[in-house]
Amino acid sequence: MKQLTQAPHRLYFFLGLTALLTLFIWWWMSLQFSVAWPVPLHGILMPLGVFPLFILGFTFTAGPRWLNVEASSHHFLLHGSTYFTGVVLVLFASLVGLPPLRISGFALMLAAWSAVTFRWAKLIIDSKSEDKKHAFALLTAMCGGILAMLSAFMWACGSQVAWLVARQLAFFTFLLPTFLTVCHRMLPFFTGNVLQNYQVWRPYSLLGSWIAGCWCLAFAGIVDSAWVQTLVAALLSMSFANTSWRWGLFRSFENRLLAMLHLSFAWLAIVFALQAASAMGAQIGSAMIHALALGFMSTMLVAFVSRVSFGHSGRTLQAKPILWALYLVLHVAAVLRVFASVQANPSLLHISASLWLIGFIAWGSMMLPIYLRPRIDGQAG
Repeated sequence: MKQLTQAPHRLYFFLGLTALLTLFIWWWMSLQFSVAWPVPLHGILMPLGVFPLFILGFTFTAGPRWLNVEASSHHFLLHGSTYFTGVVLVLFASLVGLPPLRISGFALMLAAWSAVTFRWAKLIIDSKSEDKKHAFALLTAMCGGILAMLSAFMWACGSQVAWLVARQLAFFTFLLPTFLTVCHRMLPFFTGNVLQNYQVWRPYSLLGSWIAGCWCLAFAGIVDSAWVQTLVAALLSMSFANTSWRWGLFRSFENRLLAMLHLSFAWLAIVFALQAASAMGAQIGSAMIHALALGFMSTMLVAFVSRVSFGHSGRTLQAKPILWALYLVLHVAAVLRVFASVQANPSLLHISASLWLIGFIAWGSMMLPIYLRPRIDGQAG
């Protein structure tokens, strides 16, 4: 366990994987054995419980390099353990029926996230780098996370309207802008390092339009403006399809670890096509939100975390056949979950959940030992 204190990404990724596996195991059990777990809690705790710890692992590993600053790491143990404890408290309180404990859990998550957001803001202020655009975009998304967690806290306190606000903010002002910022910064960079004669294309106006679209969708969803959702989602779908092609989706298959990033990004064109269709009245249930959370975010999480974990443990940046196979299984599971929503088919839902659980347990068994062992090249970190 001593190795978890050696670098922020070790602790954050370890706790993130532990939270991910815990939540997915419980959700799978609730489906298979009809264990009562409120759907509204699922809609809030899954996104806020699974992704933020991984985001912190990447942010405080790659972020200081973006800003060319030294980042003090003496707070990451406190912040990581506090956030993780909050997630566990919310889940435990829901299992045993203790609303005050659930409130305390969301309060801990909010406090921890507010603290790390302040830390990131301080790094930006301290940095002398001329280009801070991605850092500011990430800070904006982290502030969106504060708003989402504050709304979740208010929902736990009894405000029913806060649930919709929390979910919209969690996905469209926090998680999606974070993923898009990282993809805009890193995906063309990674691709240029692997493919020959690759022309890096990542205008800042593109990222700005994506983030603006996300915020529009957040508030359009809260006020239930169908025409705004239709227009913005359709424009975003076309933008993501064009970007996926320009970034080299088909060429990326020359390297499987690179292809993992591109395949996950390709989901975004589908995600927002589904949202536009839903806003126009198509009866597709929760297909869009599961395409976003499972098809794009979860598979991209596997791709990015695997790459960072391999690179910062001294391993070769290659996806072995077993990782590639597990990654493709997760895509199959995501497709099945989307079809389960479109067709309202419980059987597909159960199959999808089982594939997700098997895939993540197998992936976790590959990743967790990396964080508990020294780097194989003998270097620090």
